[in-house]
Amino acid sequence: MKSEFFYIKALTPIHAGSGETLGYVDMPIQREQHSDIPKIEASTLKGCIKNKVYKLEKIYEENTNEETKIKYELVFGSEKGEDRASFLGFTDAVLLFFPVKSDKDIFKLITCPYLLNRWVNDLDEIKEEIKEIKEGEYVSLFEDKDKNKKIYLEEYVFNKSEIFNGESEGKEISKLLKSKIKGIEENKIVILNDTDFIDLVNMYTEVITRNKIDSFTGVSAKTGLFTEEYLPSETILYFKVFENNIIHSSSDDNDSKKDDNYLKKDDNDLKKGVINSLKNFETILKYLKEEMGNVFQIGGNSTIGKGIVKRI
Repeated sequence: MKSEFFYIKALTPIHAGSGETLGYVDMPIQREQHSDIPKIEASTLKGCIKNKVYKLEKIYEENTNEETKIKYELVFGSEKGEDRASFLGFTDAVLLFFPVKSDKDIFKLITCPYLLNRWVNDLDEIKEEIKEIKEGEYVSLFEDKDKNKKIYLEEYVFNKSEIFNGESEGKEISKLLKSKIKGIEENKIVILNDTDFIDLVNMYTEVITRNKIDSFTGVSAKTGLFTEEYLPSETILYFKVFENNIIHSSSDDNDSKKDDNYLKKDDNDLKKGVINSLKNFETILKYLKEEMGNVFQIGGNSTIGKGIVKRI
């Protein structure tokens, strides 16, 4: 199955909500059930990208080109609930780096062996893995010119770990990071113990208190104050876009041969032509990138500037 990884950086805080709860935050963000690490559900991600294309191309307006509508429905799925799978699939957007205030470089991008090793395994390009790090210690993959062996993350102190004794250790992963994530600031990357990382992430997501004002009285409405949780600006996540194997013949891997089961008897010549024009994954991916653009919005509160992300 062909696929491509996408990396996104939060330009403004992201609220991909999981609904109201009785916890200390009224509206928390989505998290992995097994690890409690923040994520963005694939359905949220795909829906936001699809919505951008919907508005950009003015789908279903009277003067919209019919071919544009058909291509949109084939790539993202029909708005009318047609029983036909979309050409593209999306995974959850998972966390790779989380920003935390530091005494150096304004902030650091923290990560942990669990996240880095998962990313390496997802890519399946190298075999190197990050060793376990002791609690209260940190590792830098890149050259650290600072002679001070301590860093402050918020009010916590971390000592530099000595697990990288050889010159070659961590080099493959550092090269991979530089090649995959454009413009990443190497000096900001800090690897912490898994437990320390999760503790900091859970403590330092943004929690914003909001209030609903009654338009007629000018005072607080009955609902009163409520709190929302956000992934902070500078957070880096990644997700994978993959081809739907239904559109290809199961008997061979020839992109130019579409599965006859995907075509329907009532498909007109125009729709058949559009299906044939999307001959391979690369063509569909090109369409996605052009329509999605480099900057788009994810999650709630778009009208107050939240959830703006950039592909990197």
